[in-house]
Amino acid sequence: MSNVEEEEINWLYPPYVPRGKITLCAAYPGTGKTYLLCYMAACVSTGRSFFNLIPFKDEPGKVIYLTSEDGIGDTIKKRLRICGANTDNVFTVPDGQNNLLFDSPEIEEFIKQIKPALMIFDPFQSYIGKEVDMNAANKTRERLNCIVSLAQKYNVAVVIICHFNKNGKGDAITRVMGSTDIMGICRSYIALGNVPGEEDIKYMSHETSSLERKGKTILFEIDPDRGGIVYVGENALSMDDYTAIRNKKRAKDAPALEGAKQFIIDQMPDGSRLASEIVTLAKARHISERSLRRAREELQIIVQKTKEFPPKSLWVLPEKAGQPEEPQAVQETLPL
Repeated sequence: MSNVEEEEINWLYPPYVPRGKITLCAAYPGTGKTYLLCYMAACVSTGRSFFNLIPFKDEPGKVIYLTSEDGIGDTIKKRLRICGANTDNVFTVPDGQNNLLFDSPEIEEFIKQIKPALMIFDPFQSYIGKEVDMNAANKTRERLNCIVSLAQKYNVAVVIICHFNKNGKGDAITRVMGSTDIMGICRSYIALGNVPGEEDIKYMSHETSSLERKGKTILFEIDPDRGGIVYVGENALSMDDYTAIRNKKRAKDAPALEGAKQFIIDQMPDGSRLASEIVTLAKARHISERSLRRAREELQIIVQKTKEFPPKSLWVLPEKAGQPEEPQAVQETLPL
């Protein structure tokens, strides 16, 4: 070890995104991870701060954004524009031509040609290969080692977007799809989610870091009219903290929810009723709109329109929806 020279960590955005290393960004679908990464790409392309984080070098850099989930023109380009990106500094592969894997030789060619500060893979599953069992550590490690080596060789900050598993169980680490070996190759891991009770506010929590002390959880909103990503604040809560808050809130709301479900069933003895009538009766019983809405969703109430004009909304129990409609009385108009 006396012959080894110490090296300082080179950061893109400390302490969340190191250069020359892999950062994992995981979330459930619809949480805003693609929007957030478009914002990060926009910040790199213009050399400005990511949220309130000072960049390592306050100058524009280049970005390679590889995606197989979202359309380049209708989603990625649009969000980059909204976030204020210099699109001359952002590169991608056109729709329908992205058949790349982490160990594809084209990846290194792209890096050598573009010399990016940031490279994004969205999502992880598309670039590991269909033939690779994501739960097999030896298989995933073999393919991931290629991108680990390239990140270090060319001093590129690589961010890999990954989904959480569908069962919703476990902590922030075990929820990540695939082998825990995926987590092992990442030097930084950020998780995204919705703040319980304030679903318009998102959080970005720094779950693990092997290079520096973990950063604070950043709160933000997605608003295309205000630059795409809007900084709200920060705190020290982790994803597991937010999960515990959400579960506690659900447990607290459970009696009210069950009462609302029973109320809806009681008010629909024939299997259907006008929505306006149920809402009015619910208010009289002091049942909140939130409890009524959740009860309707859990009962899988079907909303139909009546045949009168103007039509009205009708709530129908799912088991009644497939039955033939009863003949409706029609008022006959006689000439005078």
